[in-house]
Amino acid sequence: MAGVKDGREDLTSPLLLASPGGSISATVFSPGGHVKKVEVQSGNDPSGSCLSAILSSTSGTESSEVMLVIQSSVWINFVLMLCKLYTFLVSGSLAVLASLVDSIIDLLGQGALMLTSFLARQSGHEEYPVGRGRLEPVGVMICAVVMGMASMEVISQSSIKLIKYWDRDDAPAAVLTETAVVVLVFIVFLKAGLWYWCSNVAKRNPNVDAVKAIAQDNMNDVISNIAALIAPEMIVLGYQFWVIDPLAGIGISIYIIYTWILTGFEQVEMIVGKKADPDFLQKVFSIVEGHDQRMQLDQLSAYHFGPKYLVELEVVMPESTTLRDSHDCGILLQHKIETLELYGGPCRTSPRAEGAKLTFQRSGELLLKESEPTEP
Repeated sequence: MAGVKDGREDLTSPLLLASPGGSISATVFSPGGHVKKVEVQSGNDPSGSCLSAILSSTSGTESSEVMLVIQSSVWINFVLMLCKLYTFLVSGSLAVLASLVDSIIDLLGQGALMLTSFLARQSGHEEYPVGRGRLEPVGVMICAVVMGMASMEVISQSSIKLIKYWDRDDAPAAVLTETAVVVLVFIVFLKAGLWYWCSNVAKRNPNVDAVKAIAQDNMNDVISNIAALIAPEMIVLGYQFWVIDPLAGIGISIYIIYTWILTGFEQVEMIVGKKADPDFLQKVFSIVEGHDQRMQLDQLSAYHFGPKYLVELEVVMPESTTLRDSHDCGILLQHKIETLELYGGPCRTSPRAEGAKLTFQRSGELLLKESEPTEP
């Protein structure tokens, strides 16, 4: 039964097993689909069989920090795209063109990431019972495909220029003005700062793929802009060094394609449900082993459900355990697993006791289903 007490959400639940006083931090999914970090403060109720829990909500900053990174990146990339467009128009450098194409696709891609991140956090449990967390990997994959196609076009244009002017002495040379040099140097330092910021945010939010993709993209920009700055200036060593510029354009594009191919494969593994890392499985195993002496682990599996993990457990209780105790023990175990950093739900747990089997799963909000008593 839920209510509000002293500004806190009061959940005095008969579904939680009795335990010594104390508190644990857990992730609670409200019926509206919102995620909150809570402190579970335990104390025995008068019957001595259940845990009275008061869940006090703590306002998390993950979502706002992530959205700040995405929105800031979009606006900064828009300004930098205009700067690169000016630099390309005054220089005609193919290396700068490769960097410009990168920025244009960045805007489109980060717009897609912003949309998918927003949709993934919206409630829609009637149409999407297990949530829309896998939208973020899909958005990253779309970015990878579009970026690869754009980079292939730059490779094509650079190759055409190399073939056309290879044996000629009238190849157009790319020349950077002083203003263009200043612009590119400014972009390099700004992108390096953005990469550092996004990398730190990604470490604090390891389950948000959008921030990781933006951090990777900023590093790509640092490398591509350094190449775009150096390649046209090689002409001062001699006219024959005009080939450095189209070759740099090809090199930048190949590097971008390579990095996004790796990113795309990582996202595919998350969508199709790759097995969880052994370290994560060991953490879940340790929680189950130390949860209740009466409980024995029968089956454990965890696999990617988007950027996070779905955990499935089957545990066995002694024949003398009542259905209520078996049920309550499983609920508390679920809350403990939810405290793991990369846990993303839904969670399916099946405690078994003599004469009954109870299954329940949580996806957004807790759903309980009790089966009819069966023969042992």
